[in-house]
Amino acid sequence: MTAKEELFLKNFSDFKKSLEWLKRALSKAEGIDLGKPLSEEELERVELLFSRFSRSVDFLISKILRGIDLLELEEVGTKLDVAIRAEKRGFVEDYRRLIALKDLRNELAHEYLGERFVLRLPEVVEGARELLSISDRVINYVERELLPKLGLK
Repeated sequence: MTAKEELFLKNFSDFKKSLEWLKRALSKAEGIDLGKPLSEEELERVELLFSRFSRSVDFLISKILRGIDLLELEEVGTKLDVAIRAEKRGFVEDYRRLIALKDLRNELAHEYLGERFVLRLPEVVEGARELLSISDRVINYVERELLPKLGLK
């Protein structure tokens, strides 16, 4: 096994764990009522979801999709190139959805905890669900096609 393959397998395992943490944060934040002032505990749940969403988006694009490209001997290129190849592989219907998730992640990084930040909750909940759906397709591809093709499973 090459160093590149070892690194990908470690990243892939860590990615699946990060998705489990994202699912937990999502389930804790889904029932929050934005029609009333939030308690400190609710604010913490919102911030936790935003953090785990952001980390998972980065992980998917920067480590997993780029890693797939490297293992399949693709020219890695820009994040746009990575997103377009994700569409070609059937992970997303439209590569612009990945770009939109990355843009949301970037916007959250520059928001500060407060009313405007909290109002992003519905958008992040929807984005997290979409990210989990995309991630399921990526995981299935890696486990059913990529790893066996490389003799790693």
